[in-house]
Amino acid sequence: MVNQSIMGGSVGDFFDQVSEQYDQSIEKAIPPYREMFQAILGYCFWDRAQPLSILELGCGTGNLSLYIREIFPKAQLTLVDLSADMLEHAAQKLGSGDITLVNQGFMSLVDFADSTFDLVVSSMALHHLLDSEKPELYDRIYRWLKPNGLFRCGDETLAVPAEAHALNLSQWEGWARQCGATQADIDLWSEHAEKYDHYAPLASHFQWLTQSGFQ
Repeated sequence: MVNQSIMGGSVGDFFDQVSEQYDQSIEKAIPPYREMFQAILGYCFWDRAQPLSILELGCGTGNLSLYIREIFPKAQLTLVDLSADMLEHAAQKLGSGDITLVNQGFMSLVDFADSTFDLVVSSMALHHLLDSEKPELYDRIYRWLKPNGLFRCGDETLAVPAEAHALNLSQWEGWARQCGATQADIDLWSEHAEKYDHYAPLASHFQWLTQSGFQ
């Protein structure tokens, strides 16, 4: 069963408390977890030898951050996460290098200067925002990017109609079990989704991105 005390606070409190078990649990609960990193960073066409400026929103324990470091070893990384414990794990994984850690929520984030970043990435994080907050964040990301900069996001969306979303959840649970997820893993992430996640249809994301100026 899920430890109800974990579910009692904010989303930041939740990730503080699951930070030690996060890596092991998430890879079983999301079977294509590592493949998503390749999808996010594929077809970027940046010169890997350049000191790019990269912002990661919701770095968690630093798994995508490490992958970014492998592909862009000279990049300056700015890692943002609401959980101080998750940020600490990310810092330990990355070790030395040109890294800035920011322990803040996305909507309370002090605005970066316009045209600061070559690349903004996010993995499994933006669905924690309310739908009313997502367009504002997309506006900010657009301003933070340099001309011809890229925004890459891998996240959960709401399938439509509702029957399709329910079917997806059922299929996900079976897939996760095949990949080694326990009932405790299923309960943990199902309860988390019910309390903290806010999914929007993919079409809504495209509309908000277009309104922000993205092509």
